[in-house]
This record gives sequence, structure tokens and C-alpha cells, in this order.
Amino acid sequence: MEVTIRSSFAVGSTKHLAQSSRLGREARVELPDGATVLDLLETLPSIGPREQFDDMMITVFVNGKLCGFDHRLRHGDLIDIHIPVSGG
Repeated sequence: MEVTIRSSFAVGSTKHLAQSSRLGREARVELPDGATVLDLLETLPSIGPREQFDDMMITVFVNGKLCGFDHRLRHGDLIDIHIPVSGG
């Protein structure tokens, strides 16, 4: 199945997706049927290791709705991944 990621930060340093991200396009990701949000996040090494996902407060929206890591994705889903940041 194929899903689309709109969040460019999430794919920026992931080599197999970086080209489409740099060009300002949405990145398409192939996943096995039955894949979850967690499975998707694990394909994006630029986000970091799985054990830090909760500490980073990653929020994932699927088709505009907030979803947990156990949410099963479907072909054609549109994904937005957000990690809060601050500066000073």
C-alpha cells in the first residue's frame, strides 16, 4: 500500500525520500498491508529511534485526524507528522 507524507521535516534526511521532499512535493511511502503509524515512523530514521518517540511528543494526523501509534494505515492515507519545537 502507499501513503503520502506532507511533513517535510520527517523525510528530510531519509535518503530514499529526500529528493521529493527537497522539491517541495509530498513524499510517497510504500508499506505492507496492515502497517501501523508506528511502522511508518520506523521507516523514517531522521525522526530518531523508536524508544524516543514518546519523549519527543510526536503527534501524527491521518487524513486530518489525530491518531495513535497503533492506528492501522490504509492505501491513500495522507499523513502529517508533528514534533513540537521551541527556541529561545
